[in-house]
Amino acid sequence: MRTISLVVATWFFAGVESAQAQIERRQHEPSAFERRASGSIGVWALQPTGELHQNIHAGWGAGAAGLLRVDDRGWWAMRLDIGLGGYGTESKRVALSPTIGGRVQVDVVTRNYVVVGGIGPQLAAPSGIVRPYVNAGLGMQVFFTQSDVEGADDDLSFANTVNHSDWTPAWTTGGGLYIPLRYGRTPVLLDLGATYYIAGRASYLKPGSIEDLPNSQIRITPMESETPLVLVRLGVKIGR
Repeated sequence: MRTISLVVATWFFAGVESAQAQIERRQHEPSAFERRASGSIGVWALQPTGELHQNIHAGWGAGAAGLLRVDDRGWWAMRLDIGLGGYGTESKRVALSPTIGGRVQVDVVTRNYVVVGGIGPQLAAPSGIVRPYVNAGLGMQVFFTQSDVEGADDDLSFANTVNHSDWTPAWTTGGGLYIPLRYGRTPVLLDLGATYYIAGRASYLKPGSIEDLPNSQIRITPMESETPLVLVRLGVKIGR
């Protein structure tokens, strides 16, 4: 009887351990979405072209991209990009208020930004030491200028105002190279690329576009033109 009980207990616990192992294995198995999804993040240099180049200077920014492979091998994917960059800053130091006087000083910092985004297909070599890719799609650009009040001895903003904003749709086209840095289940690749935004007309500001007038009034002089620009990107891609 003891032998039978021991055999039954052994069989029972072995079955429990096997079931737990199968559950853990299933929990660690990536879903179809996880197997096909990847993403990249990086910094980029903003270079205006055409009419835009005549009005604003180059800038810097950062962005991210998400990719979803369409085929099993990874030749085709859908790509979604989003990023934020700045192309000009001006600052002045003033008293916090006439009531307080000049004892408390603050910095009024005005920054000019552009938000870029796009979605479309990407064709990429799925293997190799160097993996070229090209992409294209529909995109958009949002230009806005914001003034912040910061402490004179720190960069902490405690009040801000958006002085101007506008947006325009765009076509995007680009390409680059993926260079593997680490292989394995979750590979890491260096991402060197560029994206060209063929955009429509939009209004935007640059340093000097806002003029301070008496009685706390301001005069804003926006510029308007087509807004083509190139983003040159350096980042890392995580996933296949």
